[in-house]
Amino acid sequence: MRDYHDFRVDITPFNDTAWAIQASCHIGETRSTTSVSIDRTRIEALVAELDARTISAGACFELGTLLGGILLPGEVLDLFRAAFPSESDVGVGIRLRLVVREAWAASLPWEFAHVPLHNEQGTPVPYLALHPAVSIMRHEAMPSPQPILEATQGEALTVLSASARQVPGQRRLAAADTNSHALEQHTNLRVNRLPDPVSPATLESALCASYDIFHFAGHALHRSRLDGSDMVGLAIIDDHGRDALLSAEQLAVLLKAAKVKVAVINTCNPNEGLGAHRLALGTLLVEAGIPAVVVMQLPVEDVHAAAFSHAFYATLAAGASLDEAVSDGRRRIFQSGILPDWGAPVVFCRSTRNTFFTRVGVADAQMEYTASYRAGHGGPKPLGGGTRIWSVLHQLCEEWEPSDSLDERTEITRVTALSQAGTSTNGAMAAALIKTLAGAYPSAIGGDELMLRLKTPSKRRFLSLVREANQMLTAKNRDELSRFSIISNNENQQFYSLRRRPVTDLIERSPTAHAKLDYHLRVAFGLYDVGDYQQGIANLIDRLESSQRNRGLLTVPEYALLFYYLSKSLLKLNRYDELFAVLEGPYRKLSESVLADLEVERLHIAGVRHRQLGELGPSQTCFEAAVGTLSRLLDADREPAVLSSLGDSWVLLAQCRLEQALSPSLSDMVRSAALRSAQEALQHGTAQFKKLRSITGFGTHYEGRLNGTAAFATVVGSLVNVEAMTQPMWDMALEHARGGFMPERDRKPFGIVAGKFALSSVLLAHARWHCLAAAGAGEPQARACVSEALTLLSSLRTDYMDTKRVHLGHQFEIPKIELATRTSAELAACKNLNEVQLWADIVSREAIWSPLV
Repeated sequence: MRDYHDFRVDITPFNDTAWAIQASCHIGETRSTTSVSIDRTRIEALVAELDARTISAGACFELGTLLGGILLPGEVLDLFRAAFPSESDVGVGIRLRLVVREAWAASLPWEFAHVPLHNEQGTPVPYLALHPAVSIMRHEAMPSPQPILEATQGEALTVLSASARQVPGQRRLAAADTNSHALEQHTNLRVNRLPDPVSPATLESALCASYDIFHFAGHALHRSRLDGSDMVGLAIIDDHGRDALLSAEQLAVLLKAAKVKVAVINTCNPNEGLGAHRLALGTLLVEAGIPAVVVMQLPVEDVHAAAFSHAFYATLAAGASLDEAVSDGRRRIFQSGILPDWGAPVVFCRSTRNTFFTRVGVADAQMEYTASYRAGHGGPKPLGGGTRIWSVLHQLCEEWEPSDSLDERTEITRVTALSQAGTSTNGAMAAALIKTLAGAYPSAIGGDELMLRLKTPSKRRFLSLVREANQMLTAKNRDELSRFSIISNNENQQFYSLRRRPVTDLIERSPTAHAKLDYHLRVAFGLYDVGDYQQGIANLIDRLESSQRNRGLLTVPEYALLFYYLSKSLLKLNRYDELFAVLEGPYRKLSESVLADLEVERLHIAGVRHRQLGELGPSQTCFEAAVGTLSRLLDADREPAVLSSLGDSWVLLAQCRLEQALSPSLSDMVRSAALRSAQEALQHGTAQFKKLRSITGFGTHYEGRLNGTAAFATVVGSLVNVEAMTQPMWDMALEHARGGFMPERDRKPFGIVAGKFALSSVLLAHARWHCLAAAGAGEPQARACVSEALTLLSSLRTDYMDTKRVHLGHQFEIPKIELATRTSAELAACKNLNEVQLWADIVSREAIWSPLV
């Protein structure tokens, strides 16, 4: 087993024929940048033969010599030889860490590079990657901290193994590497093998737990998106057994949620020559935050894929590093004959530690406890309050200021410049129309004046130009979330202006669906969607920090989404101090100086924060202000996003008033009035969502919160006046509660948690009604309700909290769920559910009767 010293090589192409090479290592660095010439035509021809598996041994050696001359030229080779371990240093290796700053150069098969070297026995080694003391690793330069690969002391490495050997439309893999039991034969590996072929549902379910390694055997594919960009991923089947593609972005979100440290993608390659596809899977997964990725850059014979897996996992199981495991896998393939397959494995890793999977002892930390929200229940306080990530966030909140690039006029100028791409006569006139309206932004210009400026002879021709200009704004904009549109200010279409789409529109649409959005933000939002708020926050802070260092990296809507999702994630984790710093720092600055309609979303989050802290007066003020602002917007425009946001504002206001109705310190009259006010707010919210459905033809996931809150209104009504309840009212409440999280495929993980919690509260209140209203005759029905509630709450613990599928807050969400679970268990064990004092004691536990947000 070896310790590897880093030998970093930076490759910076100037043009197609000249590149700059610079190196650094533990003994020094090159004093100057070495310039090398590139025979691109010959390299492309040899790589094409390599891809087609028609390359001869001589041609392969020629390719290796060309690549070696580029990688280690002149002074760089001298430094490499000086740093190379001596014959006596049998436990030391050298790691060629390649930092390549151009797509074509990064796609080259550097693992085939050759320079004259001998092994410990003095025998010449034909290729660098086959030398026992040499490791070759790709390093993606990124503005984020380097990951650390660690495993628990004395524990086996956990591996999730998935395969898709037979997928419709793909060549069947006769001997896929997972068939050979390369994994199970090692005692230091604990393997969970998924059924073959894997489907998205199977994979997502398995990745609820954490794993050290994810291993996939099958095919890699690429397909074109509607916008013309390429999507790369794994060939699997969908839930109906049909051919499907799991994109690299989707895979990254799942692996991040499961804390996977190494992804081994043992596939035949899509093999598109020297294009971006060759190593796209590896680069995308590393950029998404997976610490290390092993991918294949060439089509690999099944038997060689199996041989690589045997050697790779045997070495890892013995406690060696990732470097050594990959090197052993390469040499195992090479021993089967002179074939190019040995050079197929490529390692991406940004960690600069000498070893990987270092065994570290992990003792269960003593959790601090703090009083939770209003329930009097002690819950664990989140750890790491003084860690760097929070101090960085506070510093960023103090320093962040909107830059010139965030100015509305700057955005208009950029959109205008993009519109100049029209080449046809129509395109040029449409671009002129955009430029004219942008110059007057936000003032409206008369249609007759525009027709005169554009020399448009007819109204029909002019309206056609307006449509084409709007299509141009959509198609040419770099970020499709920051969409501007030409609109008419009245029904007669006499005046026109350029207008930005409301922020509520870009928040309502899922940002993870947009390929043009900043990649790192898209990954962070994907983590939010699966409930990994902790890692999502870390990614967002890294992105904010890098953008702060390099002014103007993000567009206006990207900043809006960053602050929105950062605030939402902080809220979910109950990081109230950090949340306050964001809401009163950059979020407020952005909404006040650039995007006024972003203030509504800020008010929503601030209101929920006040509510979770029990500050119901300020909370209600926030939601009422949001309703007022959105109502004014709705008078001028019936945008679906505005309707959705207004409906949600009414629901959040209803939740706040339900909290007031729960307060035992208030008189019955005040509590009844608060309940009526909540029910009225829910009616307003329901009306907005109905309007939304009538316009769009479909609903929104916010209706899950509407249904859950409607169910809670019934619960609170039963606590205020249990005698007024009837069985039909309970039937409706149960229907509402189930509608809060069903169908589950339409809800985010946290929405499912909140919905099941709502249903459990309805069941407990229904049990109370059976006991009190039926004068003791309803105990069997009550016990059935309690049993169902306990089952639901227990599933939240096992499916979402223990597996950390969703990171929940320790001061609000977790204490409420734990208190409800304990209450249900107490009721299930109680001998006499009809005891009035029992229900009086339980009603005082307010936390179980109010909704999660």
